[in-house]
Amino acid sequence: MHVVLAYSGGLDTSTAIPWLKEVKQAEKVTAVLVNVGQNEDLEAASSRAYALGADSVHIVDKIQAMVQDGIAPMLKAGAVYEGSYLLGTAIARPFIADALVEIALQVGAQAICHGATGKGNDYLRFEQRIRHQAPGLAIIAPWREWDLKDRDSALAMLSKTGVDLPTKSFAYSVDANLWHTSYEGGPLEDLTHPVPDEIGSRMLSPGIAHIHIGFKDGLPCSLNGQSMALSEIIQQLNQELATTGYGWEDLVETRTNGLKSRGIYYTPAGTLLYAARTALAQVWFPKPTLDYLDQQSNIYGKMVYEGAWDHPMRAAMDAAIDQIFAGTEGEIHMVIKGAQMLIQKRTCNPSLFDTAMSGFGHMDVWDDSFSDALVFLQRMKYHSKPYPVLLGVLT
Repeated sequence: MHVVLAYSGGLDTSTAIPWLKEVKQAEKVTAVLVNVGQNEDLEAASSRAYALGADSVHIVDKIQAMVQDGIAPMLKAGAVYEGSYLLGTAIARPFIADALVEIALQVGAQAICHGATGKGNDYLRFEQRIRHQAPGLAIIAPWREWDLKDRDSALAMLSKTGVDLPTKSFAYSVDANLWHTSYEGGPLEDLTHPVPDEIGSRMLSPGIAHIHIGFKDGLPCSLNGQSMALSEIIQQLNQELATTGYGWEDLVETRTNGLKSRGIYYTPAGTLLYAARTALAQVWFPKPTLDYLDQQSNIYGKMVYEGAWDHPMRAAMDAAIDQIFAGTEGEIHMVIKGAQMLIQKRTCNPSLFDTAMSGFGHMDVWDDSFSDALVFLQRMKYHSKPYPVLLGVLT
């Protein structure tokens, strides 16, 4: 059997290589490292995979695919999970799965192996995408089969290979890509434990950044007056916000299986781009459109979180949201100080903001007699008394 392994260079997938060889009797193991902007030494990880027994290693770049086909529609939809999680881990998984399928078909493998555990969400994200793209490939999930129970037992098995992992003494499980970095596990599993100093000191960074972002058709198109691709904007914002404390979240989320999980999420560019998109949408659109976008952001976010990337409803939402944002343009000026963001200026086309109509001056442009009728209509909408009582309002 030839197995393609989703290899991250970390503990679980490093342990999986000798396990596939020794326990599953795999004739060949092809390790696949997927570049999603995690800023890690993939060549060093490749050498480590060979040292652990991989027969071949492929490094596949999926940054642009993730940004153009994943982050862009997700950002336009304003997708969030449980009100605050910007889906940094979840959005990368379909594109990692795509790389696995591409290599598996290229090398003629019979199975794909991943290192996700049943406690998390990633096995849903990987396996739904793999089965959609290549239903004939078998899927191997070691955590459902091997007798390893925890990190220590995995380290014990790996120690037999003589290969040293640079992350084995690190207290957290870290996931990173262009969009975010997350920290889970270790001391963070105790809700009474404060954010560790090595993370907390960065969350309290007092730096200042002045940012101008241009939008067209609902997506960022320029940064500080320069036209850029979305991937460049994200990368540049991450760099400019690095000295501030902006973009951190210490949150507890509900996994798909119902378990609660605490994580520290760092999404500087994403947090700012979401805030900018929302601030401009408030000017572009009337109330019913904003209500629709609010509803869709939660539905879209749940689908991304649960791995339902290929559901036709997501494509339908993309089409509707594209239509809503078509023709919109705007620019927003912001200053970020520490963890706070202040809007300095918004210019929008179209703009539903009318100073004469909504301002405290120019009272002659608004007929206050309209108010009686609106009060009556609102009472009709939210009434809790018989209609005859309500009908007496205007008499």
